[in-house]
Amino acid sequence: MADASLFFRILMIVILTVFTIVFAALYAYDRDQKAPAWISLAYFVGLTSFLFDLGRSVFDPVISDILAKLAFWLLSGLWTLSVFEYYQIKPPRKLLMIIFCVGFAFLLWFGLHQPDIIRRSIFSSITAGMLLACALPIQWRKRKNMLETAWSWAFSGLCATYFLRPIIIYGLLGERYTATSYVGSSYAAVLHSSSALWGLACGIIMLLVMGNKLIEKHLLASIKDPLTGLLNRRGLDTYVNKNLGGKKNSDRSLMILDLDHFKRVNDKFGHDAGDQVLIRSAALLQTLTQGLGTIARIGGEEFVILLNKMGAKDSRLVADHLRLSIGMITHPELPENSKVTASIGMAAMFSEESFAMALRRADQALYQAKSEGRNRVIEAIPDRRKPWLQLAT
Repeated sequence: MADASLFFRILMIVILTVFTIVFAALYAYDRDQKAPAWISLAYFVGLTSFLFDLGRSVFDPVISDILAKLAFWLLSGLWTLSVFEYYQIKPPRKLLMIIFCVGFAFLLWFGLHQPDIIRRSIFSSITAGMLLACALPIQWRKRKNMLETAWSWAFSGLCATYFLRPIIIYGLLGERYTATSYVGSSYAAVLHSSSALWGLACGIIMLLVMGNKLIEKHLLASIKDPLTGLLNRRGLDTYVNKNLGGKKNSDRSLMILDLDHFKRVNDKFGHDAGDQVLIRSAALLQTLTQGLGTIARIGGEEFVILLNKMGAKDSRLVADHLRLSIGMITHPELPENSKVTASIGMAAMFSEESFAMALRRADQALYQAKSEGRNRVIEAIPDRRKPWLQLAT
């Protein structure tokens, strides 16, 4: 038992140290992700708790025990905060503080007023379990993939261990120990072994979860336009390949929207003003097309709107609404009463043609809209004999 306990103590120190460094490095790499910072701090506090636990034979055992348990709770609380930070949800700080304070009151009572190491141990484990349990509903509801599901199960298992450990050791096995006999007790062995194994399992899973989120973030950045937040050309191609490839695309409409005389805005008022015009226009387009289709910025001032299945008349109404709405935006960077209008080329998609063909027809219609004076919608009229050879009229 002593050799096994020593092994798990050493293993625990290694685990806590390694994950403290790894998650700190992950946070240093991407400061936008705050969850790894909380996890790194949690493992560091866990290391402190473990060292306090080992220091019973060197320092006052009661004080060492109280400090170890406080650090142990802080570890659980920081893990809980990491979950809320990961899902960008405000944590229940008052609830966590109430659990912490109630546990601290029992800890002081059974530590200093009526010393009882067994009851201290029981309340310590229950308090840690309650702190961690605050994160479980969020994890279960918000999980989106297998890694996040595994994270939820890992925390559930760890939380169950906090509640079951005192029941098994003190209830079923009837173990008892004192401050001096703690080091060689069954509880210490179970505590060190279960903590090492769960600490390792949770650390690996959390590392995979955080790493996966970092990868998703970089992949998302590669398909999103950094200025407007819309899909870029690569993102649009990805969407098309996933949702339109090999499927019947009839009753879909495709638009290319171009902001009229946008180069003049950049030349007269500067690129910063032009950027603000683009941002407002993109935000409006995204709002108006929400639930109706997908929008992407494919060029400087060009946007593609791919509508979901709807009739030709409804698609035309959407196009007219977008054009009129763009022309009503107020841009503080431009002179008073200055408006930026938009020209739109539309094409109804056929099941026989590719997205690229429909895009080419919409581009032809856009060219005609510009040549006829801009600030208008032109539809590509289909030639039923050869739908892949459409002309804008």
